[in-house]
Amino acid sequence: MKQKIITTYTYQIPIVILITIVILLQNNIYSQQKQGASDQEKPKEKTTEPIKENKPWEREVTGWRIKDYKPYIQAMKDLENLSKEHNDNLLKLALDEYSTGIDILEDMENEILKLLEKNKNKKNLAEMWYWQEIDRKDRERKQIARKKYNAKRKSVTFFVKAIKNLDNIQLFKIQKDPKFINFKAKLFQVYVSCQYDLYNYKSCIPILERYIELNKKTREDVWAYKYLSNCCAYMEALLSKYKHSTEKQIWEYKQKKNKFMLHAAKENFGVDSIQYKHLLELVERDEKKNKFLNDFQ
Repeated sequence: MKQKIITTYTYQIPIVILITIVILLQNNIYSQQKQGASDQEKPKEKTTEPIKENKPWEREVTGWRIKDYKPYIQAMKDLENLSKEHNDNLLKLALDEYSTGIDILEDMENEILKLLEKNKNKKNLAEMWYWQEIDRKDRERKQIARKKYNAKRKSVTFFVKAIKNLDNIQLFKIQKDPKFINFKAKLFQVYVSCQYDLYNYKSCIPILERYIELNKKTREDVWAYKYLSNCCAYMEALLSKYKHSTEKQIWEYKQKKNKFMLHAAKENFGVDSIQYKHLLELVERDEKKNKFLNDFQ
């Protein structure tokens, strides 16, 4: 009897294990199906792919290609030129050009000082005759003149660029700044000085006329009127020799010359001085003579 019970129990254990395994498999399958259904019900999230560097069209915010844009309407150009950044850049460029021109002139002056010192201490033992000394000094003068000419001609190109950059500044706040006006005055002064020494008299006149209109100080600058009167006198003499020039052109330069001469005498000696009164008499006599000749013709 006892052996029969053991046998029956032995057969029941595998059956229980089998039933348990079947139940676990069913539960696992059911849970997987439920999970799959819930995943299908969830909305799919949008995935954002990073913008690739080799696709520039994807980096554009809009479709406008404005890198090479140049406005045709002048008013649009003027509006862009009123930005502070644009005007500050122009002022910086002008300062750089001015500094470069000044450096060229200063280097030239230092070279000439060294050359003069060298020539002064040089022993010219080979010179036996007086004409040899004259010839040597003439060569030295020409060498110095050539250095001055080359340096001034080179520096003028930078001063011209600086003036153009200042003329393109349209921001009213910068134009009326006393520091800006002072810088423009210095630029005009060195430009005229170099151009006059290079015999470019005509180029000096418009800059000098702008110079005396900058402020009260420049209007009382005697050197401006000295330069102006000499430049106008040169143009008067030049046009008098040119057969295609008109009397009106010659007369305009003569009037300017006389006016600026009187201004120079006024600033230098005063209105009540003998020099001013003497020059005024000469100017009136010259203009009367010219008027008489024109009426006679």
